[in-house]
Amino acid sequence: MNTVRRKHQQGLALIELMIAMTLGLLVVGALIMLFANSKETYLLNENLARLQENGRFAMHLVSRDLRWADYRGCLTQDLLANAITGANNSGLNSSDSVTIVYQPNDCLNSPNTTVTMAYTVDEGTSGRPSLYRSIDGGPPVELVEDISDLQILYGEDTDNDDIPNYYVELGSISDPEQIVSVRMALTTQTPNVLQSNGGNRMSRDFASTIVLRNRIP
Repeated sequence: MNTVRRKHQQGLALIELMIAMTLGLLVVGALIMLFANSKETYLLNENLARLQENGRFAMHLVSRDLRWADYRGCLTQDLLANAITGANNSGLNSSDSVTIVYQPNDCLNSPNTTVTMAYTVDEGTSGRPSLYRSIDGGPPVELVEDISDLQILYGEDTDNDDIPNYYVELGSISDPEQIVSVRMALTTQTPNVLQSNGGNRMSRDFASTIVLRNRIP
């Protein structure tokens, strides 16, 4: 009786091994690309969220304080001296500064006391630009990171109808007591550089017009 012997494979041929390694490298490469794209997408979304949050928060802070300009808790008629002033191109990245003066409601204890708040843009503790505020001449306090620019235009009412006739820089205002509104623009940037943006930070402008309600009946 004849028996048939089956041949068993003893190993992989060189060509089979090379094909297997090539397929493995392709799979690993695809996984690495997928991971890198997912990481970049996550970083982009996180930075855009931070950009939006910082911009809106900074706009809220400055707008709220601008509305306090020339508030007189104890006085009823006279305007406060230098209730809103500023400087053009005085800060980081040629940003403007703005200063607000108002009188709190402490009429019994300190009827002549005023509060002065100044907003500027300067280099932050992270090395990136930030929005700063100082109160009554004290040291500036860093409030919001990644605010790279602040621009202020002042609306002057020249015909006493409580509506600004034009918006110009402070140096072009003929009568500071006729400033009835402010046009503000903030530029905020992402905390990180983004490969999807050519290795640069993304930025966005936020703008608003604030009426100085204490100067309008």
